[in-house]
Amino acid sequence: MPLTTSVTEKLPGYYEIALTGRLDTETHAELEKVTKGLLAKKARGLRLDLAKLGYISSMGLRVVLQLAKAMREKQGAFAVTNMQPQIKKVFDIAATLPAENVFASVAEADAYFDAMQKKALGKDDGDD
Repeated sequence: MPLTTSVTEKLPGYYEIALTGRLDTETHAELEKVTKGLLAKKARGLRLDLAKLGYISSMGLRVVLQLAKAMREKQGAFAVTNMQPQIKKVFDIAATLPAENVFASVAEADAYFDAMQKKALGKDDGDD
């Protein structure tokens, strides 16, 4: 499933980006493109609405964390809302990981996050 983004300017300089689908290795560039444009517009606040995001990989998580860092550096507001349980699980895991490299590769990290999201959804087989 591809990633779709919908950007709404809530107040001048404050944007909400609603994500639908999957934020992964194949789709992360779409979010990067959208946010790069907003940062170039001197956005003062960004909110990601993840209500319709069904999956996030380590690459997707990286994009979100880089966006949070970029907003912090420009002293802007940043928020993530409406996380589905499997997405929240990935963020919870990432927050507890030590700073050093824990996974041998992106593929290994993605396999781990995929398994945790399936577990959070109650899936234990290979079906998506």
